[in-house]
Amino acid sequence: MPETSDTHNTARLSRAREWLILGLLLLLPLALQLARPVPRIGADAIEYYSLLHSLYFDHDLQLDNEYAHFNILNRGDKVHLTATGYRRTIFSIGPALLWLPFFALGDLIARLRGAVEDGYSPTHIRAVMLASFAYGAIGLLLVAAVLRALFDRRLVLLTIGLLLYTTSLFYYVVHEPIVSHAPSFFVGALVLWIWWGGRCQISLRRALVLGLAIGLAACVRWQNAVLLMLPAATLLQRLRSDFLRTLGRGSLVLAAFVVGTLPQMLAWQAIYGVALLPYPPHGADFLRLDHPFLLPTFFSSRHGLFYWTPILWLGYLGFIGIARRGWRDALVLFAPLAVMSYVNACAGDWWAGGSFSNRRFDSVLPLLAFGLVQSLAWLQRVVARHPLSVLGLGALLLAAWNVLLAEQYQMAALPPDDAVTFEQLAGNSARLVREEVGTPLAWPANWILALRLGVSPGQWDRMVGPYLFYRQNNLGGVIEIGAADPDADQGPLAEGWSLPRPCGDATYCRAISGRARVLVALDVPQTLDVAVRAVGSGTLSMAINGTDVAQWPLTAQLADWRVRVPADRFRRELNEVTLTIAPTDTCLIDRLVFQRVK
Repeated sequence: MPETSDTHNTARLSRAREWLILGLLLLLPLALQLARPVPRIGADAIEYYSLLHSLYFDHDLQLDNEYAHFNILNRGDKVHLTATGYRRTIFSIGPALLWLPFFALGDLIARLRGAVEDGYSPTHIRAVMLASFAYGAIGLLLVAAVLRALFDRRLVLLTIGLLLYTTSLFYYVVHEPIVSHAPSFFVGALVLWIWWGGRCQISLRRALVLGLAIGLAACVRWQNAVLLMLPAATLLQRLRSDFLRTLGRGSLVLAAFVVGTLPQMLAWQAIYGVALLPYPPHGADFLRLDHPFLLPTFFSSRHGLFYWTPILWLGYLGFIGIARRGWRDALVLFAPLAVMSYVNACAGDWWAGGSFSNRRFDSVLPLLAFGLVQSLAWLQRVVARHPLSVLGLGALLLAAWNVLLAEQYQMAALPPDDAVTFEQLAGNSARLVREEVGTPLAWPANWILALRLGVSPGQWDRMVGPYLFYRQNNLGGVIEIGAADPDADQGPLAEGWSLPRPCGDATYCRAISGRARVLVALDVPQTLDVAVRAVGSGTLSMAINGTDVAQWPLTAQLADWRVRVPADRFRRELNEVTLTIAPTDTCLIDRLVFQRVK
């Protein structure tokens, strides 16, 4: 008996210590959120909050008064009414449903405090912010509960800490909680937790709850319907041995899923006049499953998942270790992750607009937690077997730092006698690494680009991401060749360009010596009018993707030289524009301008 009592007490102490650590992990983001003043609601948060406000106060989805409050009623996409007389919104109803209980409590507190009952007071907004924090915290606890069944509790705690502090989740529970991402993480974790308990055999009750949960997840973010693959995998494994019962459970999951998605379908019915849209409300060309942007989605400096959140390398690679333990389990968990990754890469704005990291991976972070904890377990074993490897890695990093400093000093990038700031040291070192081997965060995608197009791997960061015309923050069809600052990022410029030099009043150009290239990105090939603003002597030739398209006799004054290039000369993504002059001629180029032919 004493041994049993001691064991019980030890287990209780272990659980108490675990809860204490979890509490401490959550304390900092909560404190940071509470310490910040209530932010001004903007961007996507306006429409998420408008849906919530209208549901609570007006009991409908007529958003005129909310849009008027946020001063977007006359915005281009809001001016025209839909077929049913509603104001348009492309955002989901699910976050508003999850926030409603917290918003109601916030409204009650605001009334008790005597605040104006308009639903926009700091108390109302803070209630929504705390709601997203609460859902993020509950999601982490659900993930921990699932992982504890397979892995050491200490590794699970480390994994939860990494999920919170090294992924986009931290940003969306602290800095921008009035959007869908913390709720989406929660519903992803909830679905995983419900399914995990019946992953071998789904009961009637679990089928009902699971279908409703996935329906709710799809209301939060529509692509979360991919999570249906989890119960589908379980049911398919039992289809042969128990066909009728399995068919019944599967039908129940689907029926419950439809019920769970009813709020979104009713919202679409009210706003657009149809319960099920044939394509996302963003537009018919927003999601193109035959047009993936795989490398940019993961590796681009424009919110690429691995570039911004390198810890998730371990999340994906960890599935190799899971497969060694059992390939069926690995396949079941990895399949929805792979499909979601592909769907996100097929989105029109694969960079996810104004995103921290790639925010659209929010609901699969619980799945990535499996790979992450598996990778941590492997690293733990490696360190246990080879403890000097940690010291060796530390020594390697220190040696690399010293080599980079020596290179800077030799290049006179550091003052020989004056003090130097850490920002200078670190910035110069980072630039050297990028120029020589490319940004490590973009490996191996930047190497692939370098081999395919004959450019430096370091050019990936600014070359892949901006488009000439496509969607928000595009280049407007203009490539500024000259710049007053010789250290300015060259962006799409490849080899063959000089440093900027004056070429007119307040105008800077770059000279080309024989041959120079520019790489410009198009979403799809299209006919373009191309203009080159240049000055010099001799003949300037232009080729597009290796095909000659024009020759112009240069003059002693800056002039624009134009040519219409048909769509079949261009290709999707990066296009090579080559400008050539004879070795004995001179040419200074100010800018390239591309215009779409209507």
